[in-house]
Amino acid sequence: MAEKSKNPQQGGTSTPPPSRPKPAGNPAGQRRVAARKLQEEQRQRLVITITAATIGLALLAVLLGLAYEQLWLPSRPVARVGTSELSRSAYWTERKQAYAREIVQNFQLLALFGGNPQFTQQFLGQSPVIDQQIAGIRSAPLDDAVVDAWIDRQVKIQGAAAEGVVLSEDEVNQALASELGLIFLPPPTEPLTTTAEPALATTTTAVPTDAPTATIAATPTPGGPTATPAPTATPAPTSTARPTPVPAEAASQVDQIVAEIFRRYELELAAASAEPQLASNDFRAALQEQYREQLINTRVQEQLVPAEGFSYSTEPERVGARQILVAVNPPENASEAEVEAAFAAARASADAIVAELRGGADFAALAAERSDDPGSRENGGDLGSFDRDGRADNGATYPPELVAAAFTLPEGAISDPIRTRFGWHVIELTRRDVPSEERQLREARTAALDRWVAERRAASDVRRFPEPTPSPTAVPTEPLPTPEPTFLPGPPTAVPTPTPAPTPAATATP
Repeated sequence: MAEKSKNPQQGGTSTPPPSRPKPAGNPAGQRRVAARKLQEEQRQRLVITITAATIGLALLAVLLGLAYEQLWLPSRPVARVGTSELSRSAYWTERKQAYAREIVQNFQLLALFGGNPQFTQQFLGQSPVIDQQIAGIRSAPLDDAVVDAWIDRQVKIQGAAAEGVVLSEDEVNQALASELGLIFLPPPTEPLTTTAEPALATTTTAVPTDAPTATIAATPTPGGPTATPAPTATPAPTSTARPTPVPAEAASQVDQIVAEIFRRYELELAAASAEPQLASNDFRAALQEQYREQLINTRVQEQLVPAEGFSYSTEPERVGARQILVAVNPPENASEAEVEAAFAAARASADAIVAELRGGADFAALAAERSDDPGSRENGGDLGSFDRDGRADNGATYPPELVAAAFTLPEGAISDPIRTRFGWHVIELTRRDVPSEERQLREARTAALDRWVAERRAASDVRRFPEPTPSPTAVPTEPLPTPEPTFLPGPPTAVPTPTPAPTPAATATP
């Protein structure tokens, strides 16, 4: 009979349950499972590490690229003049302003020559094309012309300041408004004036109804009635120069001019469905820089070449003449003595022509009768005008002996016979083209400014980055001989236009 366990509460002793036997373990298998798990964990950590490193490197590359594009490259110097430096970012601004000035110039040309279809086709609608170039400024190579223009402007600004030439913003605005207001501002409104009534007053006198109405006789005009003037042609409209505005008005006009330029710019872009690359402030800055430099040029020129005391020349730069040629054509193999004999024999005819002309003979008639130059004979001997090198406006180049003699003659004078390889020339000077005093002063000032800028640039600390590579020294070679110009005795003889053969009439088909 089985023993019964006694309840402890009943004071009996309990017997523990029998323990289950532990399963026999496999230490090698457990180690393999643990090893695989460890390898998997290591592989996952490696993948995570590589992925994180790749993302980190990509982000670093992006950050480096942004830093290069947005910080390092824009700050790189392009050029330097003294203490003024042109960074790459400032160069991009200079380039944009150059394009803005090009757009404004197109609008100016359209306004001045808009009636010419050729100009209209060439300059109308160019803003979208220029805008595409503006979009590629950062990736385009440096434009040396833009850099050189910046260098010259800095040389002028620094040189002018050293000589006491300082410009205010008001002066720049006044110059800008005075010139561009003619095109980009509406014309000034003429003030309304009341038209004066006729001075003739009549007194009304009551007359009977059946009496004839008295006709008021006009007061006789001394000397007879005044003739009614014939209608005159309406003159073509001319642009009236605007007066220089006061500073406050000039600033307001500059705002209006810039707004009008930007409006025209946007209209051209809208027609091409393009987005603007320039803002209105780009046009403002571009124009103010342009007119500031122009004012500096003017002030420096006035200091370098004052109008007072300037020596004006009375020498012509071109002359006009007509000629009668007595040709001398010695044989090709003639000796020097034979050539001289031929010229001596022809001299008598040339002297006789001089005597007739100085005696009052008609030059054109005598040229048509006696001149041996077919190119001028049919035009009364006219040679056209030519410069001191003998280059004529008709395409000819005249012998130096004839040119030298022409420039020594007073207007209307008949020369002595002039010997050239073609024979004896008798010329009359028909005009002397002496530049006006205004033009002489302007050209002298321009030349003086060019020299001043070159001297200031040579004396300034001007640098380019990177420094331009010096070109290799060329091996000296023998200079090529200067070809002698092909001289003509007179204007080129016109080639006769061939008469076209008559076109046979079409035969009618019966």
